[in-house]
Amino acid sequence: MKKIIVDILLFIFMLAEFSRVYLPPEIHEIIGICLIALVIVHLILNGKYIRAIPKGKYNAKRTVMLIVNAGFFISFVLTTVFGVLSSQNVLSFINMGDLTTVYLHKIFAYLSLVLMGLHLGINLGAMIDKIEEKVGKKALYLVFIVIILFGIYSFVDVDFFNHLIGNYGFSMASGNLIANSLEYLSIVLAIAIVANIAFKKIKK
Repeated sequence: MKKIIVDILLFIFMLAEFSRVYLPPEIHEIIGICLIALVIVHLILNGKYIRAIPKGKYNAKRTVMLIVNAGFFISFVLTTVFGVLSSQNVLSFINMGDLTTVYLHKIFAYLSLVLMGLHLGINLGAMIDKIEEKVGKKALYLVFIVIILFGIYSFVDVDFFNHLIGNYGFSMASGNLIANSLEYLSIVLAIAIVANIAFKKIKK
């Protein structure tokens, strides 16, 4: 139960960070600090998996899972580091950054969002299978198609790719806080769905 609560909060807080133009700068930074604390708790709660990393044999699926999980963690750490260095409010006494630091903070933040989608897709396979058993494959796939289509629309609408490669130095949002959050949610879920489908096709 603790894991579920922590993971849900992590997910909500990460999405909220991408609506920073609708939030006071102080709130954006406070949420970022909360994310750091939640990630530490998440790692502690998943200590069994971490301790098992150097043990046993690695097949294709386990290797892919490790690469995605490690990539997500590294990207998040870099996002955090550049975020702290560019803080202008809550942690302004640490501020050692410049415009480049802000750009790097944003690039790794957007990369983290992509990797979070991959992370969810390959780690929530069992849960998705249970949902499929209850609602049926056709109904689930119909929902998947709707989410993916909305995710593609949102990807274009928020100009995600240009954010990811650093063409914009500061966040741009669409509509309002709720609409913007839903668009980023659809992007993450679309990536997760595609990742889950692809991961299932990997041979052990």
